[in-house]
Amino acid sequence: MGYTDGQNGSAWPNATDPLSNSSRAGFYISQLRLNGELPFDSTFSAVFAANFIAMDPAEAYLRKRFGLYTFKLGKFRVVGPKSGPGTDEFERTAITAPRYSRYWASYAQTLNFRDFGVQAERTGEDGSVHQAFCVRNGTQQNIINDEPSFPQSAPTQALAFAYALDWRVSPFTVLGGHVEAVANHQWDEFVGNHDGWQVGYWFKSNAIVDASVYHQMDFTKVHLFNEALLLYNRLLPSPTDGKATQLWGVSSMIRVDHSERWGYFFRYEFLDPSDGFFPNDNLHMFTGGVIYKPSPQAYPGLKVTGEYVRSLEESLRNRMGNDNLYVQLQMTY
Repeated sequence: MGYTDGQNGSAWPNATDPLSNSSRAGFYISQLRLNGELPFDSTFSAVFAANFIAMDPAEAYLRKRFGLYTFKLGKFRVVGPKSGPGTDEFERTAITAPRYSRYWASYAQTLNFRDFGVQAERTGEDGSVHQAFCVRNGTQQNIINDEPSFPQSAPTQALAFAYALDWRVSPFTVLGGHVEAVANHQWDEFVGNHDGWQVGYWFKSNAIVDASVYHQMDFTKVHLFNEALLLYNRLLPSPTDGKATQLWGVSSMIRVDHSERWGYFFRYEFLDPSDGFFPNDNLHMFTGGVIYKPSPQAYPGLKVTGEYVRSLEESLRNRMGNDNLYVQLQMTY
């Protein structure tokens, strides 16, 4: 649970105007989660995680290992930016994921970075290379109705295809990234002429095509994480040529573990959410924070994080209040 005070403090971004959120302050509980695993044998198990705050079965899937391969079937954290679905909420350094990751979650039609689908993973024999291929719904829905859908219901002809790679190039450095395409239009839109970036039969009517890369370095008490995301989004067509708008964002975060109890971090983000569709919507975000673990030996899952976020618009202006203060208590058992 935690406390936040500031402006533009919505946890879920406004897709059309990122600076329109009003002032807000108060207490919150973002997660009250129960995790569990039911092993059937040494290679086959059922995994679940329930978020009681949202009354949501956050994760529920079967996991089966065949040698170097692992398969998941159900609802789980899907392939995407490393700072988003690639990092569990309780393992983040900063309290929130970068804003471009939250935009990705909205446009990619995921709920809390999770979706229903199937995923195949492979880890190299020496453990240095991990690959994942995911096919998911891409609709934020649990699809149980017969097709074709009822005319008044939302289209469900959607599939998302994603591939991710994590490569540990040294004991201190990891490189990786992902690519994804989501098709979520009616079947009759899968024909005709399309832009060059909309490749293949499945991808001819994409609402989103995106890719990210990241670099992570961990050396004793210093941890560095850099990431960049590029996303094409047809839900916001360009005002001039009707083509997809381009969203892109980058971030760089450094964390220093000052001692076993204390640590601090700094993150810089840049986000261009609409490729000029709305004026003055670029954001420069500066986040500084402190991490305190009261009893790392007796209670390693107890952590208090405080952070301050300063957001500046294009040309480093601050015409609208965009400052946020967070204080959060986290407990895991």
